[in-house]
Amino acid sequence: MFKQTPGAILLFAAACALGPAASAADHALDFKLVVKPLEVKGLEAPNVEGQVVFLNKMYGVAAFKDGRTASKEFIFSGDYSKGSGPFLGYSTYQFEDGSTIVARFAGTQRAGTPIHGEYTVISGTGVYAGAKGSGSFDGMPHKFTGGVNLFSGKFAISTP
Repeated sequence: MFKQTPGAILLFAAACALGPAASAADHALDFKLVVKPLEVKGLEAPNVEGQVVFLNKMYGVAAFKDGRTASKEFIFSGDYSKGSGPFLGYSTYQFEDGSTIVARFAGTQRAGTPIHGEYTVISGTGVYAGAKGSGSFDGMPHKFTGGVNLFSGKFAISTP
């Protein structure tokens, strides 16, 4: 038979008062993203035909499969030779409730093929506080002009 001691009763009462223990959460986020350049700075390498180094500041809006939307601000740089080369950047997705996801991304553009990149989640706030994870994005065909692009993307995020 279980013997009730004052210490055991206090421990049980404290556990009940604190409620269930916090647990980690996994978030699978699929989205479509439309982006537009805000600032574009490119320099052609002297004496190297077709070589361009650039830095872009961009803005966009992501529509998530779960019905939420987020604005996206990001910067990225690239080192392209005749339309192909590596790129990397940093982006912040801000949701309507104020939660954010901050991610680094990188990839290699190949001339004449849709762009593909990989995300590494750095941090987050709100619902995504303490976020870690990864993701990817792919360019999609579209008829936008003026540097506007359309992407599909996904994140696999864990929060504490």
